[in-house]
This record gives sequence, structure tokens and C-alpha cells, in this order.
Amino acid sequence: MAHGRIQVENGELAYEIRGEGDPVILLHGGILDSRMWDAEMTALERRHTAIRYDARGHGESSTPTERFRHYEDLRELMIALEFPRASLVGLSGGGRIAVDFALTYPDLVENLVLVATGLSAMVAKDPFVLEQNKKLEEAGARGDLPAAIEAILRMWVDGPRRAPANVDQRVRRLCQEMYTQTVVRHGLAGFTLMDELRAIERTGELTPRTLTLVGDLDSSDIVAIADQIESEARDARKLVVPGAAHMINLEKPAEFSRILLDFLARS
Repeated sequence: MAHGRIQVENGELAYEIRGEGDPVILLHGGILDSRMWDAEMTALERRHTAIRYDARGHGESSTPTERFRHYEDLRELMIALEFPRASLVGLSGGGRIAVDFALTYPDLVENLVLVATGLSAMVAKDPFVLEQNKKLEEAGARGDLPAAIEAILRMWVDGPRRAPANVDQRVRRLCQEMYTQTVVRHGLAGFTLMDELRAIERTGELTPRTLTLVGDLDSSDIVAIADQIESEARDARKLVVPGAAHMINLEKPAEFSRILLDFLARS
């Protein structure tokens, strides 16, 4: 096990690396951090070189002060660690970064695992997400951090089909802790200063072998993205995970690790 930091343009990334074998890079969700991959690091290190890192503006990495691109930070990480190719596993905003990277550097991606993924330039349509986004904006305007974090939890942990009481409270508490720490430490600079592609319009250009996973309790926007990738990307299939919303790996860690390891083993 090794922890380290690498320099990127106008910033710094904190990472952890374990195990030996083909590299697999784990990209956490937006406003979260790399702690969300604890179980997967343990599962992967037995057969692979497992890498997780905090995206700029998250966790232990630096706070952006200028415009930047998350997918170029990922490229700099791979160069620093001397990985010519890697499999990418991204959840939500991490999937969004992974897709932008795969569109920019397709030859550097061995496999692509997109978990409850977003896409750059996507526009929310789900009424539940729009409602919670409105609450988030109102809470931000009055400086009410707990209410803002609760709106994020409702959107991206509970989902539109469950009350908070019906969600695994360990998952909810962990996400609440990560969301709060990100906002307190970095604000939302990891979002407001990032430049992206328009991947929502380019899924037909995705060429890596791809698996998309979506929970049956997640937002209709996320389900629609999984369907779009499956139908338009060159080599993609979708798998629905019952009983999970957005945080699939945290809600179903054993099942998720099994699916992930099986997909990687078949490449």
C-alpha cells in the first residue's frame, strides 16, 4: 500500500495504490471522496493494481483556483504512475470524468465501468431531482449548510422512491460526512471551475468495452443515461442492480465487487 501526491497544472492530487496486476483506477462521485471505495480497494488488490484518488476540489487534493479539466488531471495521474493503459471505474460524477477521458484518450482505456453515471452537459429532467435542486439552491442562498447537504442526500443517496428512514443509515452517514467535508474544505470549486466536453451528445463515439450499472431506485435521468450508453456505444451493456439507488457500491458492496471482478476477468 502506498499513499502519494502528484502535481498537476495549478494543483495537486492525493492518491492511494495497492496490489499488483492490471491497473484499475477508481473515480469517486461528485462532492464525495475516495473513501467511498474502501471495499473495492480490498477486493481489487488481490488481482489488480488498484488506484483511487481524490479529484481536484475533493478530499485531500487541492482546491482549484483556476479553470481546469478533471479528465486531464486523470491523464497526469496515469503519466505519473507510469500506466500506459488502465481500466476506469467511475460512479456518478466519477463516471462523468471517465467518459470525458475515454472520448479524449480512447486508446488509454482498457475497460470502462460506469456506475450510476452522469455525463457532461447533461440536463436534469427528473421532477424529484429538480425539486431537490431547488431546495439545495434555496438552502445555499440562506447559508444553511445542513439543509443543503440534506437536499444532496435526498437526491443522490435516498433517491426518488425511498424515504430517508428506509436507507442504510451507515451509507447515509458516510455520504453526509463526505459531502460536508468537501463543501467546508473546498466549496464547490471542483464543479464551478471545471471545463468539460459535451459527452451527452457523443456516446456513440465511446469505443472501450463498457459496463453500465444502474440501481432500480435511482433517478430516471440516470436510468436514461445508462440506456443511451448501452444503445449507442460500440461495446456496452447495462446491468440493473435491484434494491439500490445511486450509491450502488456502498449499498451493495459484495454484489458490486463480484460484478466488477467478473467483468474485469472477462476482458
